[in-house]
Amino acid sequence: MSDIQTSGRPLSSAEILSTYVARSWRSNAMRQLNKGIEFVIGKRDDIYLWNLEGTKRVLDCGTAGGVHCLGHRHPEVLAALKGAIEDGRDTGLWSMPNAEYLYLQDKLAELAPSKALNRSVITLSSTTSVDVAIMFAFRFTGRQKIVAYQHGYHGHSGFAALATGSAEEGVIDYYHLPKAHTKFFDNYGDLDEIDRCLTPDIGALIVELINYETFEPGSREFFSALSKLCNERGVLFIVDETRTGLGRTGRLWASEHYCINPDMMITGKGLSGGLYPVSALLMREDIYEKCMNEHDFAYISSLGGNEISCIVANKVLEVASRPSFLENVVTTSTFLKGELDKVCAKYHNLLSPGVTHGGFFTVKISDAAVGPELYREIYEEGILCHSVSVIEPASLKFLPPLTLDRVGAVEIAEALDRAMQKLKGHGKHHT
Repeated sequence: MSDIQTSGRPLSSAEILSTYVARSWRSNAMRQLNKGIEFVIGKRDDIYLWNLEGTKRVLDCGTAGGVHCLGHRHPEVLAALKGAIEDGRDTGLWSMPNAEYLYLQDKLAELAPSKALNRSVITLSSTTSVDVAIMFAFRFTGRQKIVAYQHGYHGHSGFAALATGSAEEGVIDYYHLPKAHTKFFDNYGDLDEIDRCLTPDIGALIVELINYETFEPGSREFFSALSKLCNERGVLFIVDETRTGLGRTGRLWASEHYCINPDMMITGKGLSGGLYPVSALLMREDIYEKCMNEHDFAYISSLGGNEISCIVANKVLEVASRPSFLENVVTTSTFLKGELDKVCAKYHNLLSPGVTHGGFFTVKISDAAVGPELYREIYEEGILCHSVSVIEPASLKFLPPLTLDRVGAVEIAEALDRAMQKLKGHGKHHT
Protein backbone atom coordinates (compact mmCIF):
# COMPACT_ATOMS: atom_id res chain seq x y z
CA MET A 1 0.00 0.00 0.00
CA SER A 2 1.35 3.44 -0.94
CA ASP A 3 2.18 6.28 1.42
CA ILE A 4 -0.82 8.14 0.02
CA GLN A 5 -3.21 5.36 0.98
CA THR A 6 -1.82 5.14 4.51
CA SER A 7 -1.46 8.85 5.20
CA GLY A 8 -4.87 9.03 6.86
CA ARG A 9 -5.62 12.53 5.59
CA PRO A 10 -7.03 14.08 2.42
CA LEU A 11 -4.48 14.90 -0.27
CA SER A 12 -3.84 18.48 -1.26
CA SER A 13 -4.04 19.72 -4.84
CA ALA A 14 -0.24 19.96 -4.95
CA GLU A 15 0.18 16.38 -3.71
CA ILE A 16 -2.23 14.97 -6.25
CA LEU A 17 -0.54 16.81 -9.11
CA SER A 18 2.96 15.81 -8.01
CA THR A 19 1.90 12.18 -7.61
CA TYR A 20 0.41 12.20 -11.12
CA VAL A 21 3.78 13.45 -12.34
CA ALA A 22 5.66 10.80 -10.36
CA ARG A 23 3.65 7.68 -11.23
CA SER A 24 0.42 8.36 -13.08
CA TRP A 25 -0.68 10.28 -16.19
CA ARG A 26 2.24 12.70 -16.14
CA SER A 27 1.29 14.92 -19.06
CA ASN A 28 -2.21 15.53 -17.67
CA ALA A 29 -0.71 17.13 -14.57
CA MET A 30 2.11 18.85 -16.45
CA ARG A 31 -0.35 20.59 -18.78
CA GLN A 32 -1.71 22.38 -15.73
CA LEU A 33 1.59 22.97 -14.00
CA ASN A 34 3.17 24.35 -17.17
CA LYS A 35 0.32 26.85 -17.37
CA GLY A 36 0.98 27.91 -13.78
CA ILE A 37 -2.29 26.36 -12.58
CA GLU A 38 -2.23 24.24 -9.43
CA PHE A 39 -5.89 23.27 -9.24
CA VAL A 40 -7.71 20.03 -8.40
CA ILE A 41 -11.50 20.21 -8.25
CA GLY A 42 -13.26 20.03 -4.92
CA LYS A 43 -16.72 21.56 -4.59
CA ARG A 44 -18.61 22.29 -7.80
CA ASP A 45 -21.90 24.10 -8.39
CA ASP A 46 -23.45 25.28 -11.68
CA ILE A 47 -20.90 27.56 -13.39
CA TYR A 48 -18.34 27.48 -10.57
CA LEU A 49 -15.56 25.18 -9.39
CA TRP A 50 -13.56 25.34 -6.14
CA ASN A 51 -10.20 23.77 -5.46
CA LEU A 52 -9.90 20.95 -2.94
CA GLU A 53 -8.79 23.34 -0.24
CA GLY A 54 -11.74 25.67 -0.85
CA THR A 55 -9.38 28.62 -1.22
CA LYS A 56 -9.83 29.25 -4.95
CA ARG A 57 -13.06 29.62 -6.94
CA VAL A 58 -13.15 29.80 -10.73
CA LEU A 59 -15.89 30.23 -13.30
CA ASP A 60 -15.65 27.20 -15.57
CA CYS A 61 -15.19 28.35 -19.16
CA GLY A 62 -13.84 25.02 -20.35
CA THR A 63 -16.64 22.62 -19.30
CA ALA A 64 -14.50 19.61 -20.40
CA GLY A 65 -15.25 20.45 -24.01
CA GLY A 66 -18.98 20.65 -23.35
CA VAL A 67 -19.52 17.81 -20.84
CA HIS A 68 -20.89 20.36 -18.38
CA CYS A 69 -23.02 22.32 -20.84
CA LEU A 70 -25.82 22.39 -18.23
CA GLY A 71 -23.37 23.46 -15.55
CA HIS A 72 -22.14 21.27 -12.73
CA ARG A 73 -24.65 19.11 -10.83
CA HIS A 74 -27.72 20.49 -12.59
CA PRO A 75 -30.50 19.94 -10.03
CA GLU A 76 -33.00 18.32 -12.41
CA VAL A 77 -30.46 15.96 -13.91
CA LEU A 78 -29.08 15.13 -10.48
CA ALA A 79 -32.61 14.35 -9.26
CA ALA A 80 -33.19 12.09 -12.27
CA LEU A 81 -29.97 10.21 -11.54
CA LYS A 82 -30.78 9.84 -7.84
CA GLY A 83 -34.28 8.72 -8.68
CA ALA A 84 -33.01 6.06 -11.09
CA ILE A 85 -30.76 4.62 -8.41
CA GLU A 86 -33.14 4.95 -5.48
CA ASP A 87 -36.02 3.22 -7.25
CA GLY A 88 -33.98 0.03 -7.43
CA ARG A 89 -32.32 0.28 -10.82
CA ASP A 90 -28.75 -0.57 -11.77
CA THR A 91 -27.08 -1.03 -15.16
CA GLY A 92 -29.16 -4.10 -15.88
CA LEU A 93 -28.18 -6.84 -18.31
CA TRP A 94 -27.16 -5.93 -21.85
CA SER A 95 -29.02 -8.99 -23.15
CA MET A 96 -32.32 -7.83 -21.67
CA PRO A 97 -34.14 -4.97 -23.48
CA ASN A 98 -35.36 -2.09 -21.31
CA ALA A 99 -38.07 0.49 -21.75
CA GLU A 100 -35.81 3.49 -20.95
CA TYR A 101 -33.74 2.72 -24.06
CA LEU A 102 -36.89 2.93 -26.17
CA TYR A 103 -37.97 6.18 -24.50
CA LEU A 104 -34.58 7.74 -25.27
CA GLN A 105 -34.62 6.53 -28.87
CA ASP A 106 -38.07 8.09 -29.31
CA LYS A 107 -36.97 11.36 -27.73
CA LEU A 108 -33.90 11.56 -29.97
CA ALA A 109 -36.03 10.90 -33.07
CA GLU A 110 -38.54 13.56 -31.97
CA LEU A 111 -35.83 16.20 -31.46
CA ALA A 112 -33.49 15.26 -34.31
CA PRO A 113 -32.61 18.06 -36.75
CA SER A 114 -33.86 15.88 -39.60
CA LYS A 115 -36.84 13.54 -39.51
CA ALA A 116 -34.72 11.02 -41.43
CA LEU A 117 -32.55 10.53 -38.32
CA ASN A 118 -35.16 8.33 -36.68
CA ARG A 119 -33.01 5.49 -35.37
CA SER A 120 -30.23 5.54 -32.77
CA VAL A 121 -27.65 3.44 -30.96
CA ILE A 122 -26.93 4.43 -27.35
CA THR A 123 -23.32 4.16 -26.16
CA LEU A 124 -21.29 5.35 -23.19
CA SER A 125 -19.03 7.87 -24.95
CA SER A 126 -18.80 10.04 -28.04
CA THR A 127 -15.62 8.22 -29.03
CA THR A 128 -17.55 4.95 -29.07
CA SER A 129 -20.35 6.56 -31.08
CA VAL A 130 -17.83 7.77 -33.66
CA ASP A 131 -16.25 4.32 -33.73
CA VAL A 132 -19.64 2.71 -34.38
CA ALA A 133 -20.55 5.33 -37.00
CA ILE A 134 -17.42 4.55 -39.01
CA MET A 135 -17.98 0.80 -38.73
CA PHE A 136 -21.55 1.30 -39.94
CA ALA A 137 -20.31 3.44 -42.83
CA PHE A 138 -17.94 0.67 -43.91
CA ARG A 139 -20.75 -1.88 -43.67
CA PHE A 140 -23.35 0.24 -45.46
CA THR A 141 -21.20 1.47 -48.34
CA GLY A 142 -18.84 -1.46 -48.72
CA ARG A 143 -15.97 1.07 -48.72
CA GLN A 144 -13.22 1.31 -46.12
CA LYS A 145 -12.01 4.89 -46.12
CA ILE A 146 -13.18 8.08 -44.43
CA VAL A 147 -12.44 11.79 -44.79
CA ALA A 148 -11.98 14.10 -41.78
CA TYR A 149 -10.63 17.55 -40.93
CA GLN A 150 -6.94 17.56 -40.05
CA HIS A 151 -7.42 19.77 -36.98
CA GLY A 152 -10.69 18.24 -35.77
CA TYR A 153 -11.13 15.89 -32.86
CA HIS A 154 -13.31 12.77 -32.76
CA GLY A 155 -11.70 10.50 -30.17
CA HIS A 156 -8.65 8.65 -28.96
CA SER A 157 -9.40 4.99 -29.61
CA GLY A 158 -10.69 2.68 -32.32
CA PHE A 159 -11.78 4.14 -35.64
CA ALA A 160 -12.38 7.46 -33.87
CA ALA A 161 -8.62 7.75 -33.36
CA LEU A 162 -8.14 7.24 -37.10
CA ALA A 163 -10.38 10.26 -37.72
CA THR A 164 -8.36 12.55 -35.41
CA GLY A 165 -5.42 13.92 -37.35
CA SER A 166 -4.28 16.76 -35.11
CA ALA A 167 -0.53 16.86 -34.63
CA GLU A 168 -1.06 17.91 -31.01
CA GLU A 169 -3.85 15.55 -29.93
CA GLY A 170 -3.88 12.81 -32.55
CA VAL A 171 -2.25 9.44 -31.84
CA ILE A 172 -2.17 7.78 -35.27
CA ASP A 173 1.61 7.91 -35.56
CA TYR A 174 2.18 7.35 -31.84
CA TYR A 175 0.43 3.99 -31.92
CA HIS A 176 1.49 3.14 -35.47
CA LEU A 177 -2.17 2.96 -36.46
CA PRO A 178 -3.05 2.10 -40.05
CA LYS A 179 -3.26 5.22 -42.21
CA ALA A 180 -4.90 3.59 -45.21
CA HIS A 181 -8.42 4.20 -43.86
CA THR A 182 -8.29 8.01 -43.56
CA LYS A 183 -7.81 11.07 -45.73
CA PHE A 184 -7.57 14.49 -44.10
CA PHE A 185 -8.39 17.92 -45.52
CA ASP A 186 -6.37 20.78 -44.08
CA ASN A 187 -8.46 23.87 -44.82
CA TYR A 188 -11.79 24.00 -43.01
CA GLY A 189 -14.44 25.31 -45.40
CA ASP A 190 -12.47 24.55 -48.58
CA LEU A 191 -14.94 22.60 -50.71
CA ASP A 192 -12.48 22.15 -53.56
CA GLU A 193 -10.01 20.36 -51.30
CA ILE A 194 -12.74 18.08 -49.99
CA ASP A 195 -13.96 17.44 -53.51
CA ARG A 196 -10.51 16.07 -54.36
CA CYS A 197 -10.60 13.86 -51.25
CA LEU A 198 -13.96 12.25 -52.05
CA THR A 199 -12.65 9.56 -54.37
CA PRO A 200 -14.74 6.43 -55.18
CA ASP A 201 -13.21 4.47 -52.28
CA ILE A 202 -14.49 6.89 -49.60
CA GLY A 203 -17.37 5.57 -47.50
CA ALA A 204 -17.97 8.56 -45.19
CA LEU A 205 -17.00 12.09 -44.33
CA ILE A 206 -17.11 13.09 -40.66
CA VAL A 207 -17.03 16.73 -39.62
CA GLU A 208 -17.92 19.07 -36.79
CA LEU A 209 -20.01 22.13 -37.64
CA ILE A 210 -17.33 24.44 -36.28
CA ASN A 211 -13.58 24.56 -36.70
CA TYR A 212 -12.88 23.44 -33.16
CA GLU A 213 -9.43 24.99 -32.98
CA THR A 214 -10.79 28.46 -33.73
CA PHE A 215 -14.52 27.99 -32.87
CA GLU A 216 -15.28 29.49 -36.30
CA PRO A 217 -18.51 28.03 -37.72
CA GLY A 218 -18.66 26.87 -41.30
CA SER A 219 -20.81 28.89 -43.69
CA ARG A 220 -24.30 27.87 -44.79
CA GLU A 221 -23.06 27.72 -48.38
CA PHE A 222 -20.19 25.41 -47.49
CA PHE A 223 -22.27 22.87 -45.59
CA SER A 224 -25.11 22.94 -48.07
CA ALA A 225 -22.68 22.20 -50.90
CA LEU A 226 -20.85 19.60 -48.79
CA SER A 227 -24.06 17.74 -47.98
CA LYS A 228 -25.01 17.72 -51.66
CA LEU A 229 -21.54 16.60 -52.72
CA CYS A 230 -21.53 13.65 -50.31
CA ASN A 231 -24.95 12.58 -51.55
CA GLU A 232 -23.82 12.72 -55.17
CA ARG A 233 -20.73 10.60 -54.44
CA GLY A 234 -22.54 8.00 -52.34
CA VAL A 235 -20.51 9.10 -49.30
CA LEU A 236 -22.24 9.03 -45.92
CA PHE A 237 -22.27 12.49 -44.34
CA ILE A 238 -21.60 12.13 -40.59
CA VAL A 239 -22.08 15.24 -38.44
CA ASP A 240 -20.34 15.16 -35.05
CA GLU A 241 -22.43 17.34 -32.72
CA THR A 242 -20.61 16.19 -29.60
CA ARG A 243 -19.65 19.77 -28.83
CA THR A 244 -22.02 21.82 -30.97
CA GLY A 245 -25.27 20.14 -29.89
CA LEU A 246 -27.60 20.42 -26.89
CA GLY A 247 -28.10 24.16 -27.26
CA ARG A 248 -24.49 25.27 -27.63
CA THR A 249 -25.23 27.39 -30.73
CA GLY A 250 -28.56 28.76 -29.49
CA ARG A 251 -30.50 25.96 -31.16
CA LEU A 252 -30.73 22.42 -29.91
CA TRP A 253 -28.51 21.22 -32.78
CA ALA A 254 -26.03 23.27 -34.80
CA SER A 255 -27.36 21.38 -37.85
CA GLU A 256 -30.51 23.49 -37.58
CA HIS A 257 -28.52 26.51 -38.79
CA TYR A 258 -27.80 24.78 -42.09
CA CYS A 259 -29.62 23.27 -45.04
CA ILE A 260 -28.08 19.82 -44.67
CA ASN A 261 -29.22 16.22 -44.55
CA PRO A 262 -26.74 14.22 -42.48
CA ASP A 263 -26.90 10.46 -42.75
CA MET A 264 -25.65 10.05 -39.18
CA MET A 265 -25.20 12.39 -36.24
CA ILE A 266 -23.30 11.99 -32.99
CA THR A 267 -24.20 13.59 -29.68
CA GLY A 268 -22.48 13.06 -26.36
CA LYS A 269 -20.42 14.76 -23.66
CA GLY A 270 -23.20 17.05 -22.44
CA LEU A 271 -25.81 14.33 -22.94
CA SER A 272 -24.40 12.92 -19.70
CA GLY A 273 -25.28 16.06 -17.77
CA GLY A 274 -21.75 15.69 -16.44
CA LEU A 275 -23.13 13.04 -14.09
CA TYR A 276 -23.43 9.68 -15.87
CA PRO A 277 -21.73 8.59 -19.13
CA VAL A 278 -23.98 8.39 -22.19
CA SER A 279 -23.74 9.18 -25.89
CA ALA A 280 -25.88 8.51 -28.93
CA LEU A 281 -25.45 7.85 -32.64
CA LEU A 282 -28.47 8.88 -34.71
CA MET A 283 -28.97 7.60 -38.26
CA ARG A 284 -31.35 6.87 -41.08
CA GLU A 285 -33.56 3.81 -40.73
CA ASP A 286 -32.03 2.01 -43.74
CA ILE A 287 -28.53 2.35 -42.28
CA TYR A 288 -29.76 1.08 -38.93
CA GLU A 289 -31.50 -1.94 -40.42
CA LYS A 290 -28.55 -2.99 -42.56
CA CYS A 291 -25.99 -2.50 -39.80
CA MET A 292 -27.85 -3.48 -36.62
CA ASN A 293 -30.35 -6.06 -37.78
CA GLU A 294 -28.57 -8.21 -40.35
CA HIS A 295 -26.28 -9.73 -37.70
CA ASP A 296 -27.35 -11.06 -34.29
CA PHE A 297 -24.43 -9.32 -32.55
CA ALA A 298 -23.89 -6.33 -34.84
CA TYR A 299 -23.11 -4.02 -31.92
CA ILE A 300 -23.30 -4.87 -28.23
CA SER A 301 -22.08 -3.10 -25.12
CA SER A 302 -22.21 -4.36 -21.54
CA LEU A 303 -23.13 -0.91 -20.24
CA GLY A 304 -24.16 1.12 -23.30
CA GLY A 305 -27.86 1.98 -23.26
CA ASN A 306 -28.42 0.95 -19.65
CA GLU A 307 -31.47 2.28 -17.84
CA ILE A 308 -29.64 4.81 -15.69
CA SER A 309 -27.80 6.39 -18.62
CA CYS A 310 -30.99 6.61 -20.67
CA ILE A 311 -32.92 8.28 -17.84
CA VAL A 312 -30.16 10.87 -17.42
CA ALA A 313 -29.94 11.56 -21.16
CA ASN A 314 -33.71 11.93 -21.45
CA LYS A 315 -33.70 14.57 -18.72
CA VAL A 316 -30.80 16.43 -20.36
CA LEU A 317 -32.69 16.52 -23.66
CA GLU A 318 -35.80 17.77 -21.88
CA VAL A 319 -33.89 20.65 -20.26
CA ALA A 320 -31.76 21.57 -23.29
CA SER A 321 -34.73 21.66 -25.69
CA ARG A 322 -36.79 24.11 -23.62
CA PRO A 323 -37.40 27.40 -25.46
CA SER A 324 -36.51 29.35 -22.30
CA PHE A 325 -33.16 27.56 -22.05
CA LEU A 326 -32.27 28.22 -25.69
CA GLU A 327 -33.40 31.83 -25.44
CA ASN A 328 -31.05 32.33 -22.47
CA VAL A 329 -28.16 31.02 -24.60
CA VAL A 330 -28.96 33.56 -27.34
CA THR A 331 -29.48 36.58 -25.10
CA THR A 332 -26.47 35.85 -22.88
CA SER A 333 -24.33 35.29 -25.98
CA THR A 334 -25.25 38.71 -27.35
CA PHE A 335 -24.62 40.34 -24.00
CA LEU A 336 -21.25 38.67 -23.39
CA LYS A 337 -20.10 39.54 -26.91
CA GLY A 338 -20.79 43.21 -26.16
CA GLU A 339 -18.86 43.04 -22.89
CA LEU A 340 -15.87 41.28 -24.48
CA ASP A 341 -15.87 43.74 -27.37
CA LYS A 342 -15.53 46.60 -24.86
CA VAL A 343 -12.45 44.98 -23.35
CA CYS A 344 -10.98 44.38 -26.81
CA ALA A 345 -11.50 48.05 -27.71
CA LYS A 346 -9.72 49.09 -24.51
CA TYR A 347 -6.69 46.93 -25.40
CA HIS A 348 -6.99 47.16 -29.18
CA ASN A 349 -3.24 46.86 -29.77
CA LEU A 350 -3.29 43.30 -28.47
CA LEU A 351 -6.91 42.08 -28.45
CA SER A 352 -9.65 42.08 -31.06
CA PRO A 353 -13.14 40.54 -31.22
CA GLY A 354 -13.13 36.91 -32.23
CA VAL A 355 -15.92 34.36 -32.64
CA THR A 356 -19.27 34.56 -30.94
CA HIS A 357 -21.51 31.66 -31.93
CA GLY A 358 -24.07 30.87 -29.27
CA GLY A 359 -22.02 29.61 -26.33
CA PHE A 360 -18.71 29.63 -28.22
CA PHE A 361 -16.51 32.68 -27.63
CA THR A 362 -13.00 33.71 -28.58
CA VAL A 363 -10.88 36.81 -28.21
CA LYS A 364 -8.13 37.18 -30.80
CA ILE A 365 -4.60 37.92 -29.63
CA SER A 366 -2.33 39.80 -32.04
CA ASP A 367 0.83 38.34 -30.45
CA ALA A 368 0.55 34.55 -30.14
CA ALA A 369 3.32 34.51 -27.52
CA VAL A 370 1.00 36.39 -25.15
CA GLY A 371 -1.62 33.63 -25.22
CA PRO A 372 -0.24 31.38 -22.46
CA GLU A 373 0.44 34.33 -20.16
CA LEU A 374 -3.04 35.72 -20.68
CA TYR A 375 -4.53 32.27 -19.97
CA ARG A 376 -2.64 32.17 -16.66
CA GLU A 377 -3.50 35.73 -15.68
CA ILE A 378 -7.24 35.34 -16.32
CA TYR A 379 -7.15 32.13 -14.28
CA GLU A 380 -5.65 34.12 -11.42
CA GLU A 381 -8.59 36.49 -11.84
CA GLY A 382 -11.08 33.64 -11.46
CA ILE A 383 -11.80 32.34 -14.99
CA LEU A 384 -10.72 28.88 -16.14
CA CYS A 385 -10.66 29.24 -19.92
CA HIS A 386 -10.99 26.40 -22.39
CA SER A 387 -7.61 26.87 -24.07
CA VAL A 388 -5.49 28.99 -26.37
CA SER A 389 -5.84 28.01 -30.03
CA VAL A 390 -2.91 26.12 -31.53
CA ILE A 391 -3.52 27.37 -35.08
CA GLU A 392 -4.03 30.88 -36.46
CA PRO A 393 -5.64 33.14 -35.49
CA ALA A 394 -4.20 33.03 -31.98
CA SER A 395 -7.19 33.20 -29.66
CA LEU A 396 -8.23 32.80 -26.05
CA LYS A 397 -11.19 30.40 -26.06
CA PHE A 398 -14.21 30.41 -23.74
CA LEU A 399 -16.74 27.55 -23.51
CA PRO A 400 -18.89 28.40 -20.49
CA PRO A 401 -21.89 26.43 -19.22
CA LEU A 402 -25.08 27.31 -21.09
CA THR A 403 -26.65 28.22 -17.76
CA LEU A 404 -24.44 31.34 -17.76
CA ASP A 405 -26.39 34.55 -17.13
CA ARG A 406 -25.55 38.25 -17.36
CA VAL A 407 -23.94 38.30 -13.94
CA GLY A 408 -21.54 35.54 -14.97
CA ALA A 409 -20.93 37.22 -18.32
CA VAL A 410 -19.88 40.44 -16.59
CA GLU A 411 -17.61 38.41 -14.32
CA ILE A 412 -15.83 36.95 -17.37
CA ALA A 413 -15.35 40.32 -19.07
CA GLU A 414 -14.15 42.04 -15.90
CA ALA A 415 -11.66 39.25 -15.24
CA LEU A 416 -10.29 39.65 -18.78
CA ASP A 417 -9.93 43.38 -18.17
CA ARG A 418 -8.06 42.81 -14.90
CA ALA A 419 -5.82 40.21 -16.54
CA MET A 420 -4.92 42.67 -19.28
CA GLN A 421 -4.21 45.36 -16.67
CA LYS A 422 -1.76 42.99 -15.01
CA LEU A 423 -0.04 42.25 -18.32
CA LYS A 424 0.20 45.98 -18.93
CA GLY A 425 1.60 46.44 -15.44
CA HIS A 426 4.30 43.89 -16.14
CA GLY A 427 5.55 46.22 -18.86
CA LYS A 428 6.17 43.32 -21.22
CA HIS A 429 3.41 44.06 -23.69
CA HIS A 430 2.18 47.22 -25.36
CA THR A 431 -1.54 47.08 -24.66
